Amino acid sequence: MEHSALTALARGRFTQLAGAALLALLLGAGWLVMFRAMEPPLRPLPAAQHLEELTGGAVASMDSPLFNYTAGWRVSPAGADPPEPAAPFAEPAGVVEFAYTGRDLALQIAPGDYWAYLYITVDGLPANQLPAIAGNVDSQGHLAGYKTLLEPERVPAPGATTVRWLPVHQADHGVHQVRVEVWRAWNQTPLRAVGVNLQSAAPPPRWPGLLLILIGFGLLAAALWQIQTLWRPRLLAWRQLLAAISAPVFDAASPGWAWILTGTGLCSVVAAVVLEQWLLCVAGVGLLLLAGTSRPALWLAALLGGLPFAYGVKLPLLPGRVVDLVDLGALAALVVVGGHLLINSKAPTEADRGGRLHVPLAFLATLSGWALISAVESRYPGLALREWRTVFLNSLLFGIALAMTLRWSPQQEADRRLLVAAWLAGAAAMAGAGLLGYVMGGQLITNAEGVWRVQGFYGSPNNLALYLDRTLAVTLALALFQRPLRAQLVWMALALIQLLALLLTFSKGSILLALPAIFVTLLAGGLWLLRRQGRSTRHLWWLVILALVGALVLAPFIGTERLQRAVSLTEGTGFLRLQLWRSAWQMAKDHSLLGVGPDNFLYYYRSDYMLPAAWQEPNLNHPHNLFLDWWTRLGIPGLLLGLGWLAAGATGIVRALQRGARPALALGILAAAVGGLVHGLIDVSYALPDLMLVWVLLFGIEDT
Repeated sequence: MEHSALTALARGRFTQLAGAALLALLLGAGWLVMFRAMEPPLRPLPAAQHLEELTGGAVASMDSPLFNYTAGWRVSPAGADPPEPAAPFAEPAGVVEFAYTGRDLALQIAPGDYWAYLYITVDGLPANQLPAIAGNVDSQGHLAGYKTLLEPERVPAPGATTVRWLPVHQADHGVHQVRVEVWRAWNQTPLRAVGVNLQSAAPPPRWPGLLLILIGFGLLAAALWQIQTLWRPRLLAWRQLLAAISAPVFDAASPGWAWILTGTGLCSVVAAVVLEQWLLCVAGVGLLLLAGTSRPALWLAALLGGLPFAYGVKLPLLPGRVVDLVDLGALAALVVVGGHLLINSKAPTEADRGGRLHVPLAFLATLSGWALISAVESRYPGLALREWRTVFLNSLLFGIALAMTLRWSPQQEADRRLLVAAWLAGAAAMAGAGLLGYVMGGQLITNAEGVWRVQGFYGSPNNLALYLDRTLAVTLALALFQRPLRAQLVWMALALIQLLALLLTFSKGSILLALPAIFVTLLAGGLWLLRRQGRSTRHLWWLVILALVGALVLAPFIGTERLQRAVSLTEGTGFLRLQLWRSAWQMAKDHSLLGVGPDNFLYYYRSDYMLPAAWQEPNLNHPHNLFLDWWTRLGIPGLLLGLGWLAAGATGIVRALQRGARPALALGILAAAVGGLVHGLIDVSYALPDLMLVWVLLFGIEDT
């Protein structure tokens, strides 16, 4: 009777949720159809003409008499080219003024792979369709609309230019006075024509429809979960059948067979990468998949161990094609976990085992959905969707697989130790390779600002430093607080390798921010932990010794340019960061709802927001600040979801530390999170495939 009542209740909830899901899907699809129907058809714009006055619907060539130029301009029907001034960084190359009658103003410009920029005012105020960055004034000291002409991604070939229309200003219909300052750009003919009232009415945005569709799929998943008690018996029947078929392999084999498969598979993959033999790689990955199906933690451990090599090492899995390690590892993680649950008779049979909501994972799922919406609406959706897949989707898949593995594993503690050990061993191996390169030379190091910097298989020493920040914190915590002594010695050896490599990256964010934050967290947390356990606090002196070792390692380099300018705010990296943050702040305000989209920051920054003082470093693909990164990439909703995700994860870490089941590991994870967040104040914090997976690991390894 009670079962029948529960079944009826589940059916009722299913009906309600399924109805809401169908409604959301229909509304979302209807919105997108409406968007398509209201999208204005492309219409050819009128050709530029020699005009006496500029009115609605007209396009004026730059040799029209309505334009008033300063001296030295070369003007023709093809466009206007300014002269080269005596002091290009102190005065504009030229100024053009004109009046127009209408609502919308647009300039036809010729951007390219060259550094130049415009300041535009309309009726004495900044042109309101362009960024107006506080303190970024024209030669008359007036705040103006700002546009750089550096758009190399748009040009068909190096050294070429392209022509496009730039919306400049919108206002009530009337007569408006325009002033355009052109800085640099001589011999590029940057101005080609001016048009009025050329813009069509914009269709409704697509993102509400996409949001409704995602909500619909979420409600549908919740509806199906409500009736899981109805289809669980049938699923269990299939599972029992598959388990019976696979029993000779999974039950009769020796306990160590999965380890043999894992070792053989790893050796095959390494050999395949070195020899570039795709068949050998396929065989190795197949063995790892089979081992993972028996014990999913083995696959996840292989992924975590190889994670720092993902940038420089690709898997030759097909003839003439390579596959990214993170892409393969995250997707296959779900496959091996699902396969394990289906065909291994020793796997848990209760679907609700460990059913407590994984709050960080729920935040990450919501964040990934919003990132998808932002990606679709971005200027370059192809690039945005690629980053969405590699950063957000892969981390979500990995997080689901990790949660399922740890919550449903019959050997949770052993699996947890395996995952942590593989992750830290992989980091130590990367650090060791970098140190070897530092001694022997080669491609694993790079020279910058008077020092040789360790970068390992990463594209930049800073990327290696960001990874080692997190692994070093956990390794140090295990070395100081994890018994027995033999294990502590092993962890300390790995910690020293990582610390030395981290210092030799000469990452300013690590040396000035992350390492001090990690040491302070370990010192304060270790003092609390040791007193709580009634143990001597003498272990903490090792932190002081390690800090002195670090100082000794860096001492010979104090006079180098990199360390001398480490804290300067008037030149070098510090000065450029301040300019970058000013630009990113304005970008965030201008795109507050959806952001500019994943992997679109670079193109907005150098083509719309890069200040004149920051021209030496144009190719920055993130704002080097955690908060500005979330905001510019995904808008205010993304910022709030990202901070909620980090807060939920940090809360779980603190709860694990207070619970005291694995205090050394919990303290190390806390220090890693603190180091990552502090370093993220001046560098990237999350938006890289390896860093995102590490955050998921930090938030999920203790969630049982």
